[in-house]
Amino acid sequence: PLCVLMLDDSQKAELDRLWLELDFVAAAPIRQYTGFIWFDRTDSAFMRDPEFDRYRAEDKDCVSEEKVRGLCEAYTAKAEKLGASHQAVTAMRDYFDEMSVKFRELESLHAKAESEQLEALVRFTERAYRRPLGDSDREQVVAFYRELRDVDGLSHEDAIRDCVVAVLMSPHFNFRVDTLGAAASSDAKVVPLDDDALANRLSYFLWSSMPDEPLMRLAAAGRLHEPLVLMEQTQRMLGDDRVRGLAVEFMGNWLDFRRFEQHNGVDRDRFPKFNNELRQAMFEEPIRFFMDIAQRDGSVLEFLDADHTFVNSSLAEFYGAPFTAGATPAWQRLDQASRYGRGGVLPMAVFLTSNSPGLRTSPVKRGNWLVKRILGEHIPPPPPSVPELPSDEAKLELSLRETLARHREDSTCAACHDRIDAFGLVFEGYGPVGEQRQTDLAGHAIDIEAEFPDGTTGSGLEGLKHFIQTTRQQDFTDNLSQQLLAYALTRSVQLSDDELLAKMRENSREQNYRFSTLINTIVTSPQFLNRRIESGTAHQ
Repeated sequence: PLCVLMLDDSQKAELDRLWLELDFVAAAPIRQYTGFIWFDRTDSAFMRDPEFDRYRAEDKDCVSEEKVRGLCEAYTAKAEKLGASHQAVTAMRDYFDEMSVKFRELESLHAKAESEQLEALVRFTERAYRRPLGDSDREQVVAFYRELRDVDGLSHEDAIRDCVVAVLMSPHFNFRVDTLGAAASSDAKVVPLDDDALANRLSYFLWSSMPDEPLMRLAAAGRLHEPLVLMEQTQRMLGDDRVRGLAVEFMGNWLDFRRFEQHNGVDRDRFPKFNNELRQAMFEEPIRFFMDIAQRDGSVLEFLDADHTFVNSSLAEFYGAPFTAGATPAWQRLDQASRYGRGGVLPMAVFLTSNSPGLRTSPVKRGNWLVKRILGEHIPPPPPSVPELPSDEAKLELSLRETLARHREDSTCAACHDRIDAFGLVFEGYGPVGEQRQTDLAGHAIDIEAEFPDGTTGSGLEGLKHFIQTTRQQDFTDNLSQQLLAYALTRSVQLSDDELLAKMRENSREQNYRFSTLINTIVTSPQFLNRRIESGTAHQ
């Protein structure tokens, strides 16, 4: 009825093509036919006679023309012997004839497709290796396929499958191997990357993933090294949603929340609001914040002093903030976030929670996180003899502030604690899972006043922000530059990078600390465009 009453000739042809494609991919007629043989040899017992012994569903040649024709004759002969009508026998012969025609058609299509699929395997290999294949690479792929077919006797599908496995096990897929430019000499110490390697370096920097087709086309044309082209591609990639890879991998490791999705340090009986959905939302908040800065080219200073953040319904409820129910997208920008004790990355629940032991806050851990991750200071680990604070805040006789004050009376502890405790004490207005509070779990009144290392004082989040803006802003931007450069180059920052870091600082100031300024300075630098190698290995 669909074909007779509704479809025109072109639509009928399209429907026939789709059915044929389904048969080709799923082998539906073959599955149906072998299922019929299996049933009649087992459940129905029709084919248990000796003349049917050579017709078995498990034999790969059971759909060959010779066996289909032989089974047809044996099957109809038994049917006639049992008294089947002429009409029934004719229907049986029609079935075998139609199946044989379909099998021959599929055999022909598969034979024609083998060469195309082999070429597709080569293209897949090129994509997996993230660079054009040389003649030897192509020959190796084809030779391995031919060996599997001709020597090992594998079918085409099994051979293709084994070839795909070999590609995915190759070091060229599992590792990034920088290829060098034609100008590399045998005694060079610093050599330029070729365009394919540059495309990979740029893509894994900004997307944590392989280059897309536009990048590979420019690399193949030898144009990616051109400064204007490189800058255009950088801006395109920063505006793409795949910049989430940079947010997750760079920011997640820089600010140490990459594994928060598996965080199980919260007592959920004591904090029932902390469920899997809220944990996921906490993890997602800094990622959304980072992507927003990258895609609209905001100032990196917003990481600290922004008066906005991003929330979904569960996080908004947890923060006590408004949320438009049923809105699209599921995440919304929350402006004037300071009304709800939020804004920027510092008061995000993910950091407050991950730097709490579970049943209490930890000004030491929170302060150490801020000093180390935000300001870039190195704080040595505590000596092994330092006593642990009680694990349950509800059982503290003194407040954590008073407990830490006693702790600092030990001269061996004071040097480090004087550098970090104040930065953690300003967060005491946030409980173990980042919830705002007026008293701690033991009922002690919260005190968020702090004296910072330079002798100035501040109160809570706003006091901390003011302190950083007025005295430590450059420390933050310098640390961010170092972390970003190390991530881009996949190595530690070295003394030889000081000139580049100074250039990043200067350019950032001139361009109002725009995020793209840091990125552009990195990707156009000699460190990013070249590779330092050992003498005598430039030819590799």
